[in-house]
Amino acid sequence: MAELDNVTEMTEAEQVNEVESTTENTEVAKLRAELAKQKAALDKATKEAADSKRQLRAKQSAEEAAAEEAREAAEAKDRELADLRKRFAVAEITKKVMGIIGDEETSTSVAGCLYGAEDVDSALMAFQKAWAAKEKALRMEYGKIPAPGVGGTEGATITREQLDAMSYLERIEFANTHPDEYNKIMGR
Repeated sequence: MAELDNVTEMTEAEQVNEVESTTENTEVAKLRAELAKQKAALDKATKEAADSKRQLRAKQSAEEAAAEEAREAAEAKDRELADLRKRFAVAEITKKVMGIIGDEETSTSVAGCLYGAEDVDSALMAFQKAWAAKEKALRMEYGKIPAPGVGGTEGATITREQLDAMSYLERIEFANTHPDEYNKIMGR
């Protein structure tokens, strides 16, 4: 009897899976059908546009067709000229930005962003002034730190003559405060 219950349960689970897969297949089929309709509509619109262009060309006289071709060629040249002018301007700006940033890729990116600005040179001068001020402040701040030396700079460094010129009490005080240096001077 228990075996029949397991078989019944498996059958119900399989039925649920079949219903879910059928639902998914139905949705996929609907999406494919919709995609096919959209593709057909696009193909039809493209074909109509091409047909209308052909009809227009057929109606135009030879002079009008030549004028249309000349206009299209002039537009293409204008686009190319504008593109070349932009490239040249970006290259010139990149040279100027390179002095501030130092990295070619970043400089080109910044130059591309600055292209078309009303006054690029003023913007770059402002960048350079701000950079120089920040660099000067950092140099002043970190210039206060002494450079690392070979020996220690703590304590007074004196010569044998200066030690001889000291009074007995000063000499004892120096020996107590700087015993290593005192022994070094005295040769011990």
